[in-house]
Amino acid sequence: MLRTAYLCRIIFLSFLAVLATGVHGFQEDEFLDGQLTLVVEDALDGGPNPAFSPRSTIHVRSVKSGNALVTHNRQWTTELENKLRKLAENDDLYRIRVHHKGLEDKGYVSTFTKAIYESGLSETVSMMVDSAGTSVVGVGLIPPVAVCRGEPPEVPPVQHNTTVIIRSPTPAPVPDTATYIEKLEAMKNEKAEGKDNRSFLSKYWMYIVPVVLIMVLFGGGQEGGR
Repeated sequence: MLRTAYLCRIIFLSFLAVLATGVHGFQEDEFLDGQLTLVVEDALDGGPNPAFSPRSTIHVRSVKSGNALVTHNRQWTTELENKLRKLAENDDLYRIRVHHKGLEDKGYVSTFTKAIYESGLSETVSMMVDSAGTSVVGVGLIPPVAVCRGEPPEVPPVQHNTTVIIRSPTPAPVPDTATYIEKLEAMKNEKAEGKDNRSFLSKYWMYIVPVVLIMVLFGGGQEGGR
């Protein structure tokens, strides 16, 4: 009985250890890399000052891996489809803007496109975050349709089909200053020690040449006098 109880206790503790390790690993992979909750708003009214309304929420679990979950908070209706079609017919813009959820100072980043109606609400939202992974500094909206002709989509849209791409700045290469400093120190030490690798003639040619000339001149004059 004691041996059985001891074995059961070991199995139970091992299970807890494995469970704790799994939870910790999940948090490191999914959450500790930087978690953002962003609200996407769009404008289905034309003109210079359109009214925006919330349409989606993007949960960025990992900035490094680009792991994001999109939740659409608004049901797509015939009224919304008519507004979007009217924007296309008037050659107007479909605008979106993004801000952090829960912040008083929302600090929107925004973008626009023309071809969202013919794409059947399919889109790619590209977001640039800062180096710390805590703030969105730019957003782009890319529809799969290149040109907007005002034609209805082949399949009536039911909801936005959103693909999210997360990007962050790539660190610039760091210059190898340590090697450069070592070279400067070596040159400084050689100059201080007075090291000179030149040959004897290279160092003292300015003294040797006058002596040779004097010897040639005076030596030739003495032979002529005899």
